[in-house]
Amino acid sequence: MASRNTYKEDEILEEPFNIKHLLRAWVYVKKHANKMLFALILSALGAVAGLFVPLIQQIALDEAIPDKNTKFLFILAGLMILTYLVSVVFTTIRSRIMTNVGQDIIYDIRRDLFEHLQRLPFQYYDDRPQGKILVRVVNYVNSVSDMLSNGLINVILEIINLLFIVVFMFIVDVKLSLVVLCGVPVLAVFMFWIKNKQRRAWQLVSNKNSNLNAYLQENIVGARITQIFAREDENAAIFEGLSNRTRSAWMEAVKYSNLVWPGIDSISVVIRAAILLFG
Repeated sequence: MASRNTYKEDEILEEPFNIKHLLRAWVYVKKHANKMLFALILSALGAVAGLFVPLIQQIALDEAIPDKNTKFLFILAGLMILTYLVSVVFTTIRSRIMTNVGQDIIYDIRRDLFEHLQRLPFQYYDDRPQGKILVRVVNYVNSVSDMLSNGLINVILEIINLLFIVVFMFIVDVKLSLVVLCGVPVLAVFMFWIKNKQRRAWQLVSNKNSNLNAYLQENIVGARITQIFAREDENAAIFEGLSNRTRSAWMEAVKYSNLVWPGIDSISVVIRAAILLFG
C-alpha cells in the first residue's frame, strides 16, 4: 500500500500472485462463455486451415511441378487461396466477437468496481492519492479485461496450434521433427528468464506511472493553491523528476520486451541450421 497521501512511494503488491485471484475474475468470463467458445472454435478452424498451406506446397513441389501437371497445379493454387480466405474470414469474425466481449467485460468490471468504491471507508481514500486510485480503475481494468478476453483465447489457441503443428511435423518427417523439438527446452529456459525480467520491469512502470498520475491529479486539483504560494517552478521540477523516472522505467521494460523476438529468432536460426545439417 502507498504511504499516506504521497506520490513519492512506489506501491508494492500486498499479496503475491495467487491462482485464486484469477479464478475470482471467472465470473466475468462466464457471462460471455458462449461467445468466447464460438470465437475459439473459429480461431481453431482458421489456424488449422492455415496449417494446410505447407502441405499443399509440398504436394505441388513433389508431384504437380515435376510431372508438369498444370491442371493439378492450378487446383492446388485454388486450394491454397481458399485456405487463406478461410483463415482470414474466421480470424476477422473472431476479432470482432472478442472486441465486443472485451468491451462488455470492461463495462462489467468498472461498474462493479465503482459500486465497490462507493462502499469503501474514508480511511481508504485518506491513505492513497486519488491519482493512484484512478490508475487502478482505468489502466488496471483494461489490462485485466484484455487478459480475460484475448489473453485467455490466445493461450488456448496457441496450445491447439502447437499440437497440430507437432502432428503435421511428425507426419512429414520424424527425424527432422525431433531435431526441431530439441530447441524447445532452450526456448523454454529463455522465455522463463525473460518472463521474470519483464514482469518486474512492467510492474515498476506501473508504479512510476501511478506516482506520476497521483502527482498530476493533485496539482490539477490544487492549481489555485500552487499559484497562491507561487510554487509553479518547484512543482514543475518535481513533475519533471517523476516523468524522467517513469521514462527510465518504461525504456527498461521495452528493452526486455524487445529481447523476446531477437532471442526467439536466434534460437530458430540455430534450429534451421540443424535441420539443414541433419536433413
